[in-house]
Amino acid sequence: MDIDLKKMKNPSRKMAPMTNAQVEEAARHFTILSEPSRLVLLRSLMDGPLTVTELVANSGMKQGNVSKHLGVLLRARFVVKEKLGTFAQYSISDPYIFPLCELMCDRMQRDAQTRLQTLSDT
Repeated sequence: MDIDLKKMKNPSRKMAPMTNAQVEEAARHFTILSEPSRLVLLRSLMDGPLTVTELVANSGMKQGNVSKHLGVLLRARFVVKEKLGTFAQYSISDPYIFPLCELMCDRMQRDAQTRLQTLSDT
C-alpha cells in the first residue's frame, strides 16, 4: 500500500466528512494504539504471524501482558487469531496498520534527528 505523502502534507486537502460517531471510533483506535506494548506487538507482527510464545520472546514482555494486549488488539480487529492445533497464531488483520506504523516511526525518527541536530548546533 503506497501513501501519497504530498497529499498528506497538504493541509488544504479535502477530507470526507465524518460523523461524531466516526470521530469517536477513530479516537478509540488511536487510544488503543497509544499503548507502547501494543505497538511493540504490532511491530513484531509486521514480519509475519507469530504465536504468543514467539511474541513473548520478541517483546521481552511477560506472557500474561502479551495475552492481555493481544486481546485488546483482537477486539479492535487490528489482529486476527488462527488456531494451529494447541497453539494460536496471531497476524495483522488490517493492512492499514503497516503504513500507519511506518508514518509514525518515520516521524519519530525525523524528530529525533532534528533534536540531535539542534543539540549539536549549540
